[in-house]
Amino acid sequence: MEAPQPAISSSNAEVCEQQLTAGDVDPCVAASTETSGETVNIAETGGDDKGAHNECSISTSALSRVFCGVVVATKTPKEVAAPIHEWISSFEKKGTSDHDATVTSLRPEKWCEAAASSSLHEDSEQLVRVAIGVAFLREKARRSQDATPADLAMVWDLVRGAITHPMTTGPCFSASRSSQGFLAVPLCSLLKEGNIDELYRFHVWLPDGQRGNLDFAVHSHQAFAQSWILAGMGKDYQYTFEPVTSMEDATHAVYALSWTDNNKNTSATYKTHQTSSPVVNTKKLGRTTCMAGPSVHTRDMSYYIPSAVYHSTEVASDTLHATLFVFDSHRGFVKDAPVLGPKDSESSTQMRDPAGVTPAALAKMVEKLRQWEVLMEQGRQDSKDAKWLGALEAFSKALNLFESAADFPNAKRCQKQALDQLDAVWPKLEAIREALQSLS
Repeated sequence: MEAPQPAISSSNAEVCEQQLTAGDVDPCVAASTETSGETVNIAETGGDDKGAHNECSISTSALSRVFCGVVVATKTPKEVAAPIHEWISSFEKKGTSDHDATVTSLRPEKWCEAAASSSLHEDSEQLVRVAIGVAFLREKARRSQDATPADLAMVWDLVRGAITHPMTTGPCFSASRSSQGFLAVPLCSLLKEGNIDELYRFHVWLPDGQRGNLDFAVHSHQAFAQSWILAGMGKDYQYTFEPVTSMEDATHAVYALSWTDNNKNTSATYKTHQTSSPVVNTKKLGRTTCMAGPSVHTRDMSYYIPSAVYHSTEVASDTLHATLFVFDSHRGFVKDAPVLGPKDSESSTQMRDPAGVTPAALAKMVEKLRQWEVLMEQGRQDSKDAKWLGALEAFSKALNLFESAADFPNAKRCQKQALDQLDAVWPKLEAIREALQSLS
């Protein structure tokens, strides 16, 4: 469970402004950071339908904290954020004095109902909804509870709705290209003393052949990481790194990572919104050995990577893969978490430009793939059960999803898979037709 967070007083809006301006770059952080250098195997959790998402409530303090991170991630103007902070804190039960408050906890759907019936601007309601989704995942993870498929569907609907909503009051979701090839959209960013405290993002590997510089595929993270799979398939590998002294024995060198922001400030201080991320060879040599993998991750699964563990992620270049992802220093943090790269190179810089791809476009692609995966799974199950008409309907719907999918990269791949399944179903239906004719 998380440490209790200080409540935000609703008595005056200046308190909200102070939370957004005082202290570090992302100042809405009050909980202490636990640190751990322990390295263990990558673990996975499968989605099951035991329990329901309404068993996990979100406190006003937790939602307020997460909303602070949403403000940073979306560059929400102070004048837009302050009334939302006041609205959240209004749910605290007041005692005999302004300093005596009982934290109120609501289920995620109740928070959503409250936001919908409030006087908040529709942009503000969408920001609250994404905060509810992130806060729910946060609570589930902190309680060591697996997120069920229903949980992830609910969170995804909240996140997708906010990302695709046409904001008019200033908030803006943004995408950037990661050095690992995927496009990342920050959802909630909380920093502490220049390091990631909690960072939630939406990740998408497009079927566009861009998979980053494979020379720098093996890397580690400062903070504990967890990923929830929305669509597609990814593979993860884990490595050990043994220091060596000679170039002949080395497979890689250690590279130090830094980040550059819009003001061209480059440092090891993490920046939520980056223009580039340089890595520089430290001349520390070592030999890597793959110790685990591939571990295959598909829709509704979750897996985590402890801090400082070297790993790499592989996604086929012609497929789309999407996840919700968190760096959570409260579950582990190490300061020294480098990238591994070529032993004989000096440096490399990853430009973060998404090349015109918008977060809204990414969300729409992922939603289309999720719908396609459901139909394909339904069709396969009907085929397995010899329910050929049901299979025909499901695979036909899957095929039709991409009839007007000019905005979906490599739609032909999905169409071909649906057609291949239809080719297998038609002979079964034809055999049934002929059998019925023979009886007439």
